[in-house]
Amino acid sequence: MTPSPRERLITGAIALIRERGVAGTGITDLLARSDTARRSIYQNFPGGKAELVEESTRAAGAMMSSIIGGFTAGDNPNTSLAAFIQMWKDTLASSDFTAGCPIVAAALGGTEAPLAPAVAAEVFDDWTNLLVEQLVRTGVDESAARSLAMTAVCAVEGAAVVAISSRSVRPLDDIGVHLAELVSFHLNGSHR
Repeated sequence: MTPSPRERLITGAIALIRERGVAGTGITDLLARSDTARRSIYQNFPGGKAELVEESTRAAGAMMSSIIGGFTAGDNPNTSLAAFIQMWKDTLASSDFTAGCPIVAAALGGTEAPLAPAVAAEVFDDWTNLLVEQLVRTGVDESAARSLAMTAVCAVEGAAVVAISSRSVRPLDDIGVHLAELVSFHLNGSHR
């Protein structure tokens, strides 16, 4: 089945926002990338580009939450974090360090899409909650799990940004080592 203009616009917006950020993503480029007519934007997104960015952020967030949920379904938080980090390394390598996180871009795109930062915050919170659930399930105190999960999300997303700018996956490798140590510390009860 052929994707609808709405679906093509969302997919195209996610791709462009990953490559160019929210401000660098123009309507003309969105139309070309999604192979849709100009009227399709306003028929599907009456709020224009801002609404499209918000919906694209929700869609990208839901896709990533599904992937992260798969990682966190098991009983080893270190394996989950390693998979999340490896996903980023694969994404950066396959895009020649040009495809960033559309959620980070939305968080920074408030001047173009005023509600996008709030949508991004919801997505980051969802990712954090997925990690919290796994950490608690594996024996980490809920308060510590929440702080640890937020630390992990911030570290991975920040390392991805630094990796893009340095054109190297080393920042992801480095945080992978230290996040594993930190998680192991909490899993082993060494902090008590």
